Amino acid sequence: MAKFLDIPESPLLTLNMITPEGWLVEPVHSNCDLDNIHLKDIERTVIAEYELEYLLLEGHCFDMTTEQPPRGLQFTLGTKNQPVVVDTIVMANLGYFQLKANPGVWILKLRQGKSEDIYQIVGHEGTDSQSNLGDVIVVLNSFKSKILEIQNF
Repeated sequence: MAKFLDIPESPLLTLNMITPEGWLVEPVHSNCDLDNIHLKDIERTVIAEYELEYLLLEGHCFDMTTEQPPRGLQFTLGTKNQPVVVDTIVMANLGYFQLKANPGVWILKLRQGKSEDIYQIVGHEGTDSQSNLGDVIVVLNSFKSKILEIQNF
């Protein structure tokens, strides 16, 4: 809970959370439009409830033969029971990717189809499995960001 007193009532205000970079925090309840707060028009206290929705799993990927980001490569993140929970595409300019996840044990894979037909994962760093094993296991067990480096061929 935060309480602010003696805030000027005439300017247009915005209520926003400044969170660690890898957190996706969203307002889940509010008694007003948090982007357009006019305190002079509000009869009571501004109330907002925020929730940590997801943690970001971030990474960089490059093709070992060209040493460039792989074009059109897609990853999936899932579990043994639900192989695809979220998916993403690797950005062509920097090889950056990000996936929304919650704490737990995840399996990172190439998306079935063209990604799986053209590429294979030949190495990875920042994960929780050995590079020579089949599945790329990622454990999110803290609120800190986890950044992966994936090598493809």
